[in-house]
Amino acid sequence: MIGKKNILIVLVLLLAFVAISVFKYWDHSNDSITTNDTAKTDSIQKFWAYYNNATDFRLQGKIDSSIINYQEALKINLKHEDALYYLGTMFMNSDNDKQAEASWGKLIEINPQSERAFIQLGNLYFCTTHVDYFHPEKSRTFFERAANLNKETLSPNLKLGEIALFQNKLKEAFGIFNKISLMDHKNPEIFFIIGYLNWKSGDLPKATKNLGTTFELGVAAAALTEQGDKANTSKTETTIKKQDCDLFSNWLTQNLIIPKKYNLEFEVPKVYSNFDKYLKGMQVKLSKE
Repeated sequence: MIGKKNILIVLVLLLAFVAISVFKYWDHSNDSITTNDTAKTDSIQKFWAYYNNATDFRLQGKIDSSIINYQEALKINLKHEDALYYLGTMFMNSDNDKQAEASWGKLIEINPQSERAFIQLGNLYFCTTHVDYFHPEKSRTFFERAANLNKETLSPNLKLGEIALFQNKLKEAFGIFNKISLMDHKNPEIFFIIGYLNWKSGDLPKATKNLGTTFELGVAAAALTEQGDKANTSKTETTIKKQDCDLFSNWLTQNLIIPKKYNLEFEVPKVYSNFDKYLKGMQVKLSKE
């Protein structure tokens, strides 16, 4: 009887020991989970602190500080698409083209459907102020990929038209600009270039009509811009000076600010011939040969 009692006592003690061990393990396991959750929360908070600081610096025009903070945010979350996108933009604004290219390339690795990354890479290779990176054929490839991702997006199709025009592929350019004129009825550049191409082909009546439309849209666009500038005068936010990469925007802005009363018969040959000289000059300037 004594032996059986001893065995029973030993079994009870073993069970108690097991129960205590399980309890301790569970208790420490919960501590570990709590510690991991706390660390994860701290990491998330740090990421957003860096990201928000980077955004503030970006809007203030403090490019270097913005870059540093985007980089710190990406050390915590390597795959954050907005951080990669804006980091690339900041690098491009600081003329660091290789780093900009790497940032958007990483974004495409993470998201092969990133239309905005393809557009920015297209802009990078068709930037008239970054001569070392100017490569219309590479640019065309990226804009085509962006256009294929979203056939309703105007921007990449507009750039494809500009590239075709720059490369003297006039028939292709005419087709693209006619197509996008159906997508955007208020863009002066579209109708100006259609008019220029009509002028090049000798169709003066259509060129005259197109230039008239351009002037009307230009006056309306200028009025909207002026209203926007007045509305923003009270803001203290400083914006980054935009890289003037666009092939045509400066020329169009400077040369199509024409009084509301104008003589189209005089302006057609004058404006289009001046644009033709400008385009040929840019082709020579940006030629790698």
